[in-house]
Order: sequence, then C-alpha cells, then structure tokens
Amino acid sequence: MEWQVILALVIAVTIILFPVMLIWYLNIGGLYTAIKEGRFSVSKSVVRAIRIGFKVIVPVGIYAFAIWFSLSHFGWQVALAVGLVLPIVLFVPVLIWAAVVSGLYLVVRDKLQRRITAASRRRAERVAVVETVTGEVT
Repeated sequence: MEWQVILALVIAVTIILFPVMLIWYLNIGGLYTAIKEGRFSVSKSVVRAIRIGFKVIVPVGIYAFAIWFSLSHFGWQVALAVGLVLPIVLFVPVLIWAAVVSGLYLVVRDKLQRRITAASRRRAERVAVVETVTGEVT
C-alpha cells in the first residue's frame, strides 16, 4: 500500500472511531456509576461472565489483528489457516513450559523461604548466646 492510502485510513478510522468510543465511554461510565451507587443491580453470575468475556475477547482480538496484519498479503485463507492451526500446535508446548516455569518458581520460592527462616533462626541463636554470656536481655 502507498503511504497516502495508509495515511487516509488512519485519518478515516480516527474520525470514525472517536465518536463511537466517546458514546461507548459515556454508556459504560453511566452503567458503572449506576451499579456502584446501587440504582442498578446485576447478578454476580452476569458480572463474572462479562469479566471472563473481556479476559478472553481482548487477547483473541489482538491475536486476530496480528495474524491478519502479518499474513493478509497471502490471502484470507492462509491467515485463517495459520490463525486456527497455530494455537492448536502450540497448546501442548505452552502447557509444558507453564508446568516447568511454575515448578521452578515453587522451588526457588521454597529455597528462599528456607534461607530466610534459617538466617532468622541463626540470628535468634546468636542473640540467645549473647544474652546468656552477658546476662543482659536485648
């Protein structure tokens, strides 16, 4: 694409999306205020579903944009195939690495906790020895 087309798209998208985002901000802000003040009640299951939805939709949207932006010149078929196959292929390695990293985290955390408790125990023993030798309580 020529730079003029990209510039025109950026300007057009900005002009179109600014009012949309403003209206959404006002709507969401009003709902949030109403819920916070207790004028509007939403069940906890609905709030939980919305939170889960946002936690899923945002990364999926970013992923879809990245795949489309990087592979769209090959055609929508290639972008769709890579977008669907990549998570399936990488699912098992991600699970394995997550298990490894969480296991290493637990080992390091336990090691550090043992060092801290051992250091405080040695310090307490030194204080006890000083108290018995000098007869003073610190």
